[in-house]
Amino acid sequence: MNCIKHLCFIVLFSGISFLTLAQNETNSLGNSMPDAKGLFLGAQISTNGFGGNLRYAFSEKFSFRTGYETLSLSYDFDFDENDISYNAEIDFKTGGVLALFDYAYAKNLYISAGAVFSSFNAEVTGYAANDFEYGDIVIPAEDIGDFFIDAKPGLKVAPYGSVGYRAFWGKREAIVFNFETGLYYMGPPDIEIEATGLLAPTADPAFGQAEYLEYQFDTYKIYPVIKLGLAVKLF
Repeated sequence: MNCIKHLCFIVLFSGISFLTLAQNETNSLGNSMPDAKGLFLGAQISTNGFGGNLRYAFSEKFSFRTGYETLSLSYDFDFDENDISYNAEIDFKTGGVLALFDYAYAKNLYISAGAVFSSFNAEVTGYAANDFEYGDIVIPAEDIGDFFIDAKPGLKVAPYGSVGYRAFWGKREAIVFNFETGLYYMGPPDIEIEATGLLAPTADPAFGQAEYLEYQFDTYKIYPVIKLGLAVKLF
């Protein structure tokens, strides 16, 4: 829980520090706006994945941005519980389709607001790796069973807000670099559990294990984002 809070603080502090420096640069260069109107095609990398975007600038200040980004990770791990060893794997996926409105209040500074149609999902699968022995009693690993945990955000469409810095490059300022930091509100988690064998009661709603995990992970409803992007003006 503290890790997420610390990460959110780092994201916000990084954004404020970066934008403070950017504002000083903007003040020294002046607030003249480039001819930013038109359609831009870009690529991005962020804590929400890799992807691309299209941005249409209606004027020097207002623009609409849409795009897609995705990130998938898998990790194998082992753990022990009640003298039984388990092999497990976590599959993590994040990203989604973006729909954002940008407002540039200076040549190099902007704010964004909108939403992401999230594909966030975390799955954990596992099974007993050894038999359970209690005196003369031996329970085979296959009878102990396996389990599956599926975690999704409570909101499929997550609101998003951010602040950003952009720099225009080239003689015609047709290349745009941007740094952005913000937060998604994903809502409380929705967790489902499936299990077989002696582990089957873990998935029984009467035992409330899913609700217990949802309570434990309730603090993760805010997802911090740091984003770097590069775009080229098409026309």
